[in-house]
Amino acid sequence: MKATAVYQHSIKDLIEYTGHSWYPEGLQVMVARPEPAKPPIQHPFRSNAYWVILVTAGEIAVQLDGSEHIVKENNLMIIPPHVVRQSAGPGECCAVACVIFTPEFLMDAGIRQQHIDSFKFLAGDPCTLLELSAADATRFKGVITQLQEKNFYEGDNPFAAEIVRHFFNVFQFELAGLYHKYSNQPNIVYDRKKDLLWRFLALLPGHVKSERSLQFYADRLYVTPKYLTQTVKKLSGQTAGTYIDNLVIVEAKNLLRDPALTIAQVADQLDFSDQFFFSKFFKRYTGTTPSEYRKMN
Repeated sequence: MKATAVYQHSIKDLIEYTGHSWYPEGLQVMVARPEPAKPPIQHPFRSNAYWVILVTAGEIAVQLDGSEHIVKENNLMIIPPHVVRQSAGPGECCAVACVIFTPEFLMDAGIRQQHIDSFKFLAGDPCTLLELSAADATRFKGVITQLQEKNFYEGDNPFAAEIVRHFFNVFQFELAGLYHKYSNQPNIVYDRKKDLLWRFLALLPGHVKSERSLQFYADRLYVTPKYLTQTVKKLSGQTAGTYIDNLVIVEAKNLLRDPALTIAQVADQLDFSDQFFFSKFFKRYTGTTPSEYRKMN
């Protein structure tokens, strides 16, 4: 029997299925009843993002790494990026609230060091399924709805991105609180590889502005660069170097939104040798120069 191909869908690819735009990059929020004219993705695929799905009515069937899960009303499912997923389609009268975010967006939003351990459940495999009370499900849907409203309304507010991050942080802590309330494994033991992935992701935000060497992170984690990148690739589908570069781009975009900073100053803050090398790096990953990006934003 011929094996079914597993596709890779970025968070931007979802626009074809949802019809929504997003702001800022790396985050998409849906509070909707699926439309018959827009069927779910039928083929198996991996995503570059976490999916947090709350079923608010009816039920949906989802295959994760080949195992089928039925997600019912008031159930909350958390799917990490590396898991192969395939939808069997929503049941009748199904409605969901869904938050999709990349690891880079999660890191950029900022989790304080003292709270890092409370979010290790995001490295779960292949997913986390929680059965919430009706009251908690309704309250959490309200949190997602607020995040959606902020995510899709930029207006002329110069602090729109900061407002979205603030509401995303509220969402994060509400999600962590629900996990620790409803999980049957409050003291879950993580294997060494999953723990290494999470410690690597937690280490990045505090150092990525000045450190882009894989050796630096490997030394901090007491492993070889080869082992680090192989482990991160196996568990997430991305290399460690890709995570580093992607987060540098996130930081660069944030700095470029500040009109008080020149492009040379942005390059200096990100520890590039000069503006030329920064511009070359930025264009390679975004397709635009820093100046062009600044004009568009």
